[in-house]
Amino acid sequence: MNLKQRMTLAISALMVLFAVFMAVVAVGYFERKLNETIIDQQSSLVSYIAGEIDNTLGIAQGLLVASATFVPADALDSPERTRRFLQSRTSLNKLFGNRLLVISADGRLVATSHNVAGSNPPSNFTDTPFFRETLRKRIPLISEMTTCCISPHSSEIVMTAPIFGPGNQVRGVLAGTIALRETNLLSRFGTLRIGKTGYLQLATANQTLIVHPERECILHQVGPLHGNLVTDAVKGFSGTRRTVNNKGVPMFTTARKLALKDWVVMANYPEKEVLAPIRAARGVMGVFTVAGVGALIILTSLSIGYLTRQLTAFTEHIRGLSEKEGADRRFPMPDTGDEISALSTAFNEMVTSLDQRTESLCESEERFRSTFEQAAVGIAHVDMDGRFIRLNSRFSDILGYAEHELLGMTVADITCPEYLESCQSCRQQLLEGKRSCAAENRYLRKGGAHVWVNQTASVLLDSSDKPKYFIMVIEDISARKGAEEEVRRLNAGLEQRVAERTAELESVNIRLMAEIEQRAQAQEEIGWLNEDLMRQKAALEAANRELEAFSYSVSHDLRAPLRHIAGYGLALREDYGGQLDPQALEFIERMNAAARRMEQLIEAMLNLSRLGQGDVKRMPIDMSAMAREVVAGLREAEPNRNVVITIADGLTATGDPQLMRIVLENLLGNAWKYTGRSPLAEIEFSALTDGQPAFCVRDNGAGFDMAFADRLFGPFQRLHRDDEFAGTGIGLATVQRIINRHRGSIWAESAPGAGAVFYFSI
Repeated sequence: MNLKQRMTLAISALMVLFAVFMAVVAVGYFERKLNETIIDQQSSLVSYIAGEIDNTLGIAQGLLVASATFVPADALDSPERTRRFLQSRTSLNKLFGNRLLVISADGRLVATSHNVAGSNPPSNFTDTPFFRETLRKRIPLISEMTTCCISPHSSEIVMTAPIFGPGNQVRGVLAGTIALRETNLLSRFGTLRIGKTGYLQLATANQTLIVHPERECILHQVGPLHGNLVTDAVKGFSGTRRTVNNKGVPMFTTARKLALKDWVVMANYPEKEVLAPIRAARGVMGVFTVAGVGALIILTSLSIGYLTRQLTAFTEHIRGLSEKEGADRRFPMPDTGDEISALSTAFNEMVTSLDQRTESLCESEERFRSTFEQAAVGIAHVDMDGRFIRLNSRFSDILGYAEHELLGMTVADITCPEYLESCQSCRQQLLEGKRSCAAENRYLRKGGAHVWVNQTASVLLDSSDKPKYFIMVIEDISARKGAEEEVRRLNAGLEQRVAERTAELESVNIRLMAEIEQRAQAQEEIGWLNEDLMRQKAALEAANRELEAFSYSVSHDLRAPLRHIAGYGLALREDYGGQLDPQALEFIERMNAAARRMEQLIEAMLNLSRLGQGDVKRMPIDMSAMAREVVAGLREAEPNRNVVITIADGLTATGDPQLMRIVLENLLGNAWKYTGRSPLAEIEFSALTDGQPAFCVRDNGAGFDMAFADRLFGPFQRLHRDDEFAGTGIGLATVQRIINRHRGSIWAESAPGAGAVFYFSI
């Protein structure tokens, strides 16, 4: 494995570990934030539902109190007159399913509003707790569950209001009965759904269900975990816990106590449905992590390849160095001042030195060859068996043999017999480690003549110190020994230079690892910045929750007086309508209309504040189809209007479908409203193709003066009077907030009496 591969493997391993760590941290953070978001949304929903239930009970109680005020003074003495009075209370009968009762102060049942099938109330209520409590406290009450007002086999909730006579004495009790197993004023809350399969339920303080989507579960006790939650909620707890429903399904349950009664609203969201986005996010995060790691490895490999390209070229140059000559043996590298440039400079210097030394060695070998061949002394190489394997011409001349004749002969063949023992002794000394052996020998020349030589013999050892062959020099072999020593010194110098260059490469590697560590520290600092950003996001979410709680409190406090105004206005019209002149009736109607408008303004204000909550869920939207659905609703509401509506086909966008529907409902609804006085009303929904892409809603209605365009999108700002065109002034402010959340823009063009065009882009 080369240096590039090792560097790529090491850096990639570090990046893989970091990416996996970040993926695990991100998934854990996402799971935690998703759970918190779902719990916050569910808590908001439960708070809203609890307020609606309190509102429903408050309206019923307010109407009951108002009706008790108008019970005729002599009605308690006449059951028929009392019955007629009860039947005249149409709103109360609608709320309580025609189950209204009047009970005298002594507990006697005076009359009921209607004879309902299956209803058989007792004639005396003296022992009933709700009757006794109403007389004792002299205030309206909502009873616990009882079985006395319909039949002994039916469970119901009774709402009461004392009937006061002269001197502020309690003359009787007006009661309305809520049959729990039948459709009643609370039943609609049991049909609400949370997500796909979540549901709501309402339980009393003694843990009995009085509202549930499955009617057969009503009047049953809640499960153990739900029971603990109900007990804590009655004591003031408001929040979310994990529970299990009566079918064994794990749930996220959010509980909140009502304001008017110790009843607990519980929203149940299946845990499987809550965690479904988390499981999907884990899969997506895994895919992105693997893809990201692969991309990082490729990028790392390319980066290291780019950084080591000169080093790779340097390595290839070294591999082909033996085939190059002269200046081609030097590595061409510009002086960039980095480590590779320094290494190439040192290499070129080493090559120059080696070339000089090689040239010197070649010259030395040439001199040796010349010396061997042209020496004044005879030189021969002898193998371990004593056979000549090489000799010079002088050696041949000394012995009188031709060179080819001596090759294949042995030292014993040319040695006189009397000197054979001396030759064997010299040979043995050399084999035992003696470097050389000098002696005078007498050899046999060709033809039988003898020759004396001053013989010096040595043995040549191989790399494992084993004798390779003997060198025989007749006369002098000093030049040969000197050449061998020079070769050894050159080899030692070459090994030293290689060791120095290896140390330089290790130094370069250490500096590269230090740079990698610095980049890792920079990545850690980026992580700290991301954590600070998430803390700021958490603070913003907390502020939004406080704003939502404030809006709920304001709307609840404003609605309570409105309920009383509406209740007394309705009671006044029903009880004294025949005694009032038309102007008084008109004043009452205006009062009720003002109360309804105030209710609409409060609701609009709440809806506007909720638009800033939650995330924008972007997905493809068929704007043409959505516009046709909105128009169909407008035509259904006013089927007698004749309006020409043109909707372009194929209009699509990417955004939050629920929010974009609110945009179209407001813009198309305004066009529908402001063309109400046009003899031939025309409305068009299309898109701009030139310039900035945008959708447009065009009409030929009343229009407005562009001088007041700066007030167009302000909350509660209206450019027409209520007697001309009704409205709250919230619609266009809502539209602008939704468009801003989609990072788009909205503008309008108009003239009085010439219609209006609203453009928006997302």
